[in-house]
Amino acid sequence: MGGARSIGRSSIEIICKNPIILDSGVDVGASSKLLPSDPKSDPEALILTHAHLDHYGASPSILRRWDCDTYVTPPTVDVGEILLKDFISLSPEYGERPYSIQDIQLIRRRERSIRLNDYVTLDGWELRTFNAGHVLGSVMIHLTAIDGPSILYTGDINTAGTRTLRGAETELPKVDYLIIEGTYGGDDDIHPSRKKVERQFIEDIRNVIASGGVTIIPTFALGRAQEVLLTLISHMESGVLQEVPIFVDGMIREISKYYNAYWSWLRPELQRMIRESKRGLFDHRAIEEVRNREELLEISEPFIIVTTSGMLQGGPVLTYLKHFGTKRGNLIYLTGYQVRGTRGRMLLDGIRQIPMQDSIIEVKCDVKFADFSAHADQPNLINFITRIASKGLKEVILVHGEPDKLIQLRRKLEARGIRAYIPYEGEIVRIK
Repeated sequence: MGGARSIGRSSIEIICKNPIILDSGVDVGASSKLLPSDPKSDPEALILTHAHLDHYGASPSILRRWDCDTYVTPPTVDVGEILLKDFISLSPEYGERPYSIQDIQLIRRRERSIRLNDYVTLDGWELRTFNAGHVLGSVMIHLTAIDGPSILYTGDINTAGTRTLRGAETELPKVDYLIIEGTYGGDDDIHPSRKKVERQFIEDIRNVIASGGVTIIPTFALGRAQEVLLTLISHMESGVLQEVPIFVDGMIREISKYYNAYWSWLRPELQRMIRESKRGLFDHRAIEEVRNREELLEISEPFIIVTTSGMLQGGPVLTYLKHFGTKRGNLIYLTGYQVRGTRGRMLLDGIRQIPMQDSIIEVKCDVKFADFSAHADQPNLINFITRIASKGLKEVILVHGEPDKLIQLRRKLEARGIRAYIPYEGEIVRIK
């Protein structure tokens, strides 16, 4: 239905007696096709792995047309509602609204709550959930058909731990068919160590502060923003980074509250910190919520802005891009994957004439990239798949990646004797 040989519109239909849809996302970089294709049969269930729009953003569109149960974790429902409301508020950036505010409420009405390490019986299937390590509330979905094959759908996974989350679960039951992402499946996709990334990130920001400039950090409101904020706080508290105001704009502050509410999903160290300090993870004197953007534009002292959206396709970052991005001495620090066709990808590729809704601006500030990835890189994907293959895996189905990266990952797997396939959108892959 979507997400084959591309990133965006992730959605997979399992065609059986009681059809199931796995994820239903939008393409935030789309110039034409925003939503996944329609299912070939009437779905009985919708299972959602996490709240990022490329996996979650089209779910209200499905639910307003089909009356199906929705299996989703509590953190995903809560943060997903915020992201969906923001998404449709940005409709001028994406064209006509694909659904209404009222349609978003259908997720809660049809919700069948699933939790981490849960076990649920569906009609004809047994469903289990495992930690995906990607963002708060993210899970991998393990489905076993009664007297039939087992399927593991990873959604997005990160096998390496981050400042906020533990890495994806690797002790898994037998899997016959593995449907796995390949965002960073290319031969050149080897993430540097997080310590190295953070060291360079902080050094670059220190230099901008010293010269009196402003650092703009476009981030995804869920996951990346919290990683960035904790990194900045940690280095300010240690004295490595000068304490300057960190302004937070967009949905980041609202979503960050759920990291405190759902602290049991976090790394053990953060759980202890929340219990012992009795304060929120992001309650720090340097962090300020933006209340008046016009006033912020007039500040002459150095500061940092952490703001949405991560690919610069909409949100407050566009205001800051127009004002600060057109001045030398400032810095735009990209921190996540930039889908082709987005403004973030243009900047990453060296393009400095950036189209806005009603004009073209010339970006004169520095642009840098820090690999704060929440996706497994090629070596970790191969290790994860090889571990599963040791228990009798029949086939790997590679999705959610650019074609060249998926092809390179397939070659590496086949060299290890692991059968791998890259489907096209709309293609039916038969399993036995």
